[in-house]
Amino acid sequence: MEGVKVFLHEAELWSKFDEVGTEMIITKAGRRMFPGYKVKVTGLNPKTKYILLMDVVPADDHRYKFADNKWSVSGKAEPAMPGRLYVHPDSPATGVHWSRQLVSFQKLKLTNNHLDPFGHIILNSMHKYQPRLHVVKADENNGFGSKNTAFCTRSFPETAFIAVTSYQNHK
Repeated sequence: MEGVKVFLHEAELWSKFDEVGTEMIITKAGRRMFPGYKVKVTGLNPKTKYILLMDVVPADDHRYKFADNKWSVSGKAEPAMPGRLYVHPDSPATGVHWSRQLVSFQKLKLTNNHLDPFGHIILNSMHKYQPRLHVVKADENNGFGSKNTAFCTRSFPETAFIAVTSYQNHK
């Protein structure tokens, strides 16, 4: 998996959001990410099947508040919810499929509903998170999970965000 490269689409837009402090709305019903998370993947074996998935992990162990037009630490983080994986709906697919066009995670939804039954990513409001992309080589049953499964993980610092129930920063 050493040759696998992942490029963030619209990295300039993500960087502009990052400069002012990216916020992502979370709701009980689940809300899609904005900006949308899209990547270009290269270096995959054209005939091998891969599973692409995302998770969103705590970026640190703090809780935040927005005051005086800026984000600041306001205490210790609440315990993180058990991590959920969002498997891209095209998975598993061949390397040629994934490399053909941008891979969009537009259907992934973020929620603050700790009892969410829909498989959305569960987050705590006013906490900072980092999305991560995982490229996993599918096994002969088109699954993953054995201890020998080959995979790679990529994250982009500019995609980190603070989960909010309503936008705090007017920018």
